[in-house]
Amino acid sequence: MSSKTLSRKIDKAIFRFKLIEPGDKILLAVSGGKDSLAMSYFMGHKQEGFPIPFELGAVHIEGDFPGCGKSPVMAQLMEEWGVPFETVKVPIMARLKPGKSMNCYWCSTQRRMELMRYAGENGYNKIALGHHMDDILETFFMNMMHKSELSTMLPKLKYDKYPFTVIRPLAYVKEQEIIDFSIKKDLLKAAAVCQFGTTSTRLDARRVIEAIAAEEGSSVKDNIFEAMCNPVHRYMPYTLLDNEEDSES
Repeated sequence: MSSKTLSRKIDKAIFRFKLIEPGDKILLAVSGGKDSLAMSYFMGHKQEGFPIPFELGAVHIEGDFPGCGKSPVMAQLMEEWGVPFETVKVPIMARLKPGKSMNCYWCSTQRRMELMRYAGENGYNKIALGHHMDDILETFFMNMMHKSELSTMLPKLKYDKYPFTVIRPLAYVKEQEIIDFSIKKDLLKAAAVCQFGTTSTRLDARRVIEAIAAEEGSSVKDNIFEAMCNPVHRYMPYTLLDNEEDSES
């Protein structure tokens, strides 16, 4: 798939979900993985000539354990793409309480807290994360299978308690498309794979989705995503529960 096709998919997410508004100051959260690097490439290249004016910057939250990305290489790439870039070192493991072990949830919580702190100190109103379509679908299936609810990561989420909006420009981009693009552009030289990055519940959801896609074709992922955008409320069981409660009251 060409860079232009991926760029159009990102534009689709931006315009459909109104991810960017005039005057936005957007902070790219660069983890050091292929996804955030690909996001940074496309967002950096959209700064000039995009119909909606916005400002861009990037930050890498560097933890105190292996697999946090290669800051010098990332800095070089960001400079090439015209994206101001900083690294913030955070003692994520050192913050663990005695007896607690390192895990993905703890790390992501600490990183998100530092992202918001950095965004607030530097005047950003939006934080862009590198989650792609597969991440969104996996979260949807995880929540169905393990939490008994229909919910997922949103392409755009306004925090209730903080003055920031999270956006996910890669919402329409599949992971394999990012892998192919990253190989083509040699982005993997800067990427790192986190040893805490994949939970068993996410792997369970991934296996289910990939089994369906292997049988039906990768376009079924697009169909599932669109299904989340097109719920038919009349044919959901919860509407019967609501009516039941109304009739009893």
